[in-house]
Amino acid sequence: MIEYVPYSGEPEAMNCPAAICDTCREQVVGEGNIVWCIRAGNKGEQRQQSPLFASHEGGCDCALGRWLEAQYPLDDNWINLSDEIDVFLKQLGNNVGRSFADDPRGDYHQVIVRMPTDPLQEQPR
Repeated sequence: MIEYVPYSGEPEAMNCPAAICDTCREQVVGEGNIVWCIRAGNKGEQRQQSPLFASHEGGCDCALGRWLEAQYPLDDNWINLSDEIDVFLKQLGNNVGRSFADDPRGDYHQVIVRMPTDPLQEQPR
């Protein structure tokens, strides 16, 4: 997940945005993934998706995938998706100045964000 992290190094102490792995809770530096789920509904149903999660590639990514499958079951038409973190950040940077709602070439689709169903919000393992 993207979080503000206190940093006390040079040139001064500040809070810095960082990608924090939702599995091990360490900063993702270098290779990592942004992971989320969407629900494949029937025609006419409003699109649903999970919040976005971050993970290191490898073991953390696999553990997060297992946790997401428990929260967003495949049997309930949920699909796990991911983007490499550097690709995601480039797309996000490009889209900050672009209004989908005002784009005459496409339709802006409303999305319902479904939070995890885990009542204790336990971390993936």
